[in-house]
Amino acid sequence: MLPGPDQVITCPHCGFLAKQRTLISGNTIGAILWSDGKLEAPMLPEFPAVVRCRGCKCFYWVDEARVKGEIEPFGDQSQHLELQRAEYTQHLTIDEYIEALDTGVGSDMQKERYLRVHFWWAVNDLVRGNANAQIPVRYIQKLRENLAKLSVLLDENDPNERIMKAEIARETGDFTRAIQLLEDVPAEFKWVADSLMELSKKKNSLVTQLRPD
Repeated sequence: MLPGPDQVITCPHCGFLAKQRTLISGNTIGAILWSDGKLEAPMLPEFPAVVRCRGCKCFYWVDEARVKGEIEPFGDQSQHLELQRAEYTQHLTIDEYIEALDTGVGSDMQKERYLRVHFWWAVNDLVRGNANAQIPVRYIQKLRENLAKLSVLLDENDPNERIMKAEIARETGDFTRAIQLLEDVPAEFKWVADSLMELSKKKNSLVTQLRPD
């Protein structure tokens, strides 16, 4: 992994500064793929696309923020004292994803999809890798509503999205529908489909780490 310069961005609402990390290159060595599509890759981290401003508390999309400056990772840091004071951007919390969706931050289909997928992942993070953990009751209905709306946004003709729809069906207990969606996928997706098919036949609805044979 080779880090790129930190980009110092300004909130479009109030101008408050934040720092966003960047990468020049990365790789998937040591990566873990989960059944909900989340890839945990230490050498290829995902940086947030939407953040909450620490100044005005409004949400904004990072790619819509103005870049005020850049700080090279191995450069002379004394030249950027003002920019250095900015704090790094953070992924939204579960409650912040709910608020962002409720307040219309997902203003188009792609943005809405990003928020719904990442809300799903954030809730699953509470139980990911721990078969004894349970999703808190206060999030269960919101999660089901989110997954129903996310499924509508996904295109069954796209193999990636078809598999994601199948995983939504599996995690919400509709194993018959999950199996139907997994029956006809291209060869390059077959190992994932077969893994989810096996879980569906066992009526296992837990988010699970996937391992290729």
